[in-house]
Amino acid sequence: MPNSTPGDVYAGLDERQRYELDRRCDYHPPKDLATAEAHQAWRKTVKAAMAEAMRSLPAGRETSMVLTALDDALMYGNAAIARPPMSGGRRSGH
Repeated sequence: MPNSTPGDVYAGLDERQRYELDRRCDYHPPKDLATAEAHQAWRKTVKAAMAEAMRSLPAGRETSMVLTALDDALMYGNAAIARPPMSGGRRSGH
């Protein structure tokens, strides 16, 4: 960030951009029990997929890549649960 200090992190950003910056970077603790349970369920689902990959795939680069991809899926899934929705974003589901 040229000519920028931490105090003016929002300088030059419009309201939508400020919201998106906060949505992406701020810590979003679970709002309620349902959110905490959603995190737990997602972790359990990804953990089961990782365990199956470890059991059934031969050791090697590709298996390592599968586990890395599942690490990414775990992170992105938890971010999707934790972060507030994007302004103007799509509804839940795919």
